[in-house]
Amino acid sequence: MNITPKHLLAAFATLLLVACGSRTAIDEQHAFAGDSWLRFEPVQFQADINDASETYCVSVTLRYDTNLLTDPALPLMVEFYIDSLESHSFPSTIRLRDRRGQLRGTTIGNYCTVCDTIDRVRTYNQPGTYTYSIIQRTSRYEQRGVASVGLRIERN
Repeated sequence: MNITPKHLLAAFATLLLVACGSRTAIDEQHAFAGDSWLRFEPVQFQADINDASETYCVSVTLRYDTNLLTDPALPLMVEFYIDSLESHSFPSTIRLRDRRGQLRGTTIGNYCTVCDTIDRVRTYNQPGTYTYSIIQRTSRYEQRGVASVGLRIERN
C-alpha cells in the first residue's frame, strides 16, 4: 500500500478528532404538536457527560409564534439526574423580549427563536448519562404558541 501525504493528513485529523472529542454533550430540539406545550408534560433530554472534571455551559432554545405567545418571558423548571441517584432542580426563565419590549433572538415570519444560557458553569459529580426534564411553569395548563424547546450542553 502506498501512503501519500493526503493519507497521513487524513489519519492525523482523525486522531486529533478522537483525542479531543466533541465539546457538545447534547444539542437537541423537541417539537410540540400543534405548537402547544402542556404544563404537566415535561420534555426530557438525555446528555452523555464523559468527563466530570470539566465544566459545562447549559442553554435552552425556544421557538415560538409571536402572535400567540406575547409574554415578555416564559418561566421554566429544569431538573436533571443520573440514574435517580443525584437530582438537582432549579427555576429558570427564558427572556422573550428585552427591557424595551423588543423581541430577542431570530425572527422568521411569525416565529422567533431565542436561546438563553441557564447555567454557565455546571459541574457533574460523575460521568454518565444525565436526564434533563424541562417543564413550563406558567399558570396556563396549555401554553399555546410554543413550537419547540431545545437543550444544548457543551464543555467550557
